[in-house]
Amino acid sequence: MSNRGGRVAGYVTAVSLVTVGATVPTAVGQEEPPAEVVSDAVVLELTDDAGTRTELAGRADDAVVLTPELDVPEFYVAAVTWEGLAAPDADIAIRVRSGEAWTAWAELEPDAAEEGDVGGTEPYVVGGATAVQVRLAGGEELPRGLAVHLIPPAPSEEEALATTSEGVAELAAQSGTRSEVAAPVPTAQEGGAPEPGAESGVSASAPRVISRAGWGADESKMTWTIRNDPLRAAVVHHTAGTNNYTAAQSASIVRGIYHYHAITREWGDIGYNFLVDKYGQVFEGRAGSVAAPAGQMPEAGHARGFNRGTLGISVLGDYSTRYAPDSILQTMARVIAWKFDAAGIDMSTPSGMISPGTAHRPAGQNLPRVFAHRDVGATTCPGNNIYARIPQLHERVAALVDGDDYHLRNSLSGGPAHLAFTLGLATDDALVGDWDGDGKDTLALRRGNTYLVYDAHPGQKFRTIRYGRPGDVVLVGDWNGDGKDTLAVRRGQEYHIKNSKTGGAADRVVRYGRAGDDVLVGDWDRDGRDTFAVRRGSEYHIRNALRGGDADVVLRYGRADDVVLVGDWDGNGRDTFAVRRGNRYHVKNALRGGDADVVLPYGRADDVVLVGDWNGDGSDTFGVRRSR
Repeated sequence: MSNRGGRVAGYVTAVSLVTVGATVPTAVGQEEPPAEVVSDAVVLELTDDAGTRTELAGRADDAVVLTPELDVPEFYVAAVTWEGLAAPDADIAIRVRSGEAWTAWAELEPDAAEEGDVGGTEPYVVGGATAVQVRLAGGEELPRGLAVHLIPPAPSEEEALATTSEGVAELAAQSGTRSEVAAPVPTAQEGGAPEPGAESGVSASAPRVISRAGWGADESKMTWTIRNDPLRAAVVHHTAGTNNYTAAQSASIVRGIYHYHAITREWGDIGYNFLVDKYGQVFEGRAGSVAAPAGQMPEAGHARGFNRGTLGISVLGDYSTRYAPDSILQTMARVIAWKFDAAGIDMSTPSGMISPGTAHRPAGQNLPRVFAHRDVGATTCPGNNIYARIPQLHERVAALVDGDDYHLRNSLSGGPAHLAFTLGLATDDALVGDWDGDGKDTLALRRGNTYLVYDAHPGQKFRTIRYGRPGDVVLVGDWNGDGKDTLAVRRGQEYHIKNSKTGGAADRVVRYGRAGDDVLVGDWDRDGRDTFAVRRGSEYHIRNALRGGDADVVLRYGRADDVVLVGDWDGNGRDTFAVRRGNRYHVKNALRGGDADVVLPYGRADDVVLVGDWNGDGSDTFGVRRSR
């Protein structure tokens, strides 16, 4: 389908998306050409069908092409296209005037095309611009039909309504189209967290999604035949452009991208399955993405060679240098988890999709369940500041799909948890430590010999380290008294101690006890260093130094079948024992036998119990881990 109309004074008008009157553009400082009303996209030809420059394609000393600064009708989406699959042998850049100021030059990356496609760049989005300038630099050859497309917002009262859930519902009612407007997934928060026994409320339920009817898709332009495939992975994108749009403008931007993909590039529909704006609004992209059968996703047009079996999700805006708000990652995680959960995807396994080899992924690598466009294509999408956090996004999706609930209590008393959140995979081992020396204990999740170390709760950012072997018994302690916990691995009666959160050889290897002993870790003498104690039934052999030899303290406490925990329960700097029987805890504040100093119930009998100083007050308390 051609999208070209008649040429007027070096400019081209295009077929209408909607009827919006506007005059043709003029070069700033030039005499205005004959009045001509255009509707919808303005197309500025830079080369003709023979690849010859037009009068717009001026040449500067440092550029193959440099257009004048052009006054144009207001537009929200811009892009450059050409005939054929081969991208121009030059770097393409654009700048626009938004309000009174010109933006900095922004590179537009060619978007991979397939046979039969119109070649083009990624879309450049802006919250309304009225002037444009385009530059091509670094090459000599110009393709045929090189053109700049400027797509206007076409605002209307109905579109303004579509930016709210009420507006989506109203539009759906007017059109008779079912709209997906589900309650958002609650986030973990401090205060008022559920008491162990209650559910945390975090799951992979459907987020609020603005349907195609809600954002005003003209379905007469949708010529793509929906084809569903088993869902295996998600591919993360961003658009080019500025981030200066408003929440009310996002629907118009989505319509502009739809027009560019479906009409200009002749794809027949928008390329992404879902789009997310910086305000947390989610838009259905490719037709059928919301209503796809469980475990299926329509083939879209977002990552060449990886469009089948993937969910393509794009953030509106450019995050090459700008930091993406945490809320954007959380919104994307909810969308992906919603569809992954319905598909029964195991987040602990790779996707089975194989990297073709890019600047960021070696060829042959089995890709994870969530990966970036640049992992499979010659692009920088989704920008460095999102790409660096793809592992975090993967973990957020995993937590929503298959995570466990954690309930942490800051005192040895009953009542609701002070902090509740969902994290990791059900198959993870959870470790507790003060990893950064701030006085607060947090979690590390172990998967074989890989550890995801979190410095804050609820867990969002983490460091990945590798140490030891997948079958090792792992212990946590502050072995050198620097205030930071690190790992030790136990192999029989041999302990390989690491004093930093890095891989490599152990800093120290010691032998203590017998291969069949149960081993506990604590600061038994208040010197700021953790050492070992071995348990044999109800008898404890405590050593105050990291070396072999006889125990410094031997004592008896509890019963041989008790579950034993270690903590500084009274904040005096010395670790002691507590024994757990079902959901009752018998806490002892001294290293001696006798009756417990405190007996309290907490959680459920089948909870996994963790011990830590969650709030930095110097006293250890309990936390429970609970499968959903």
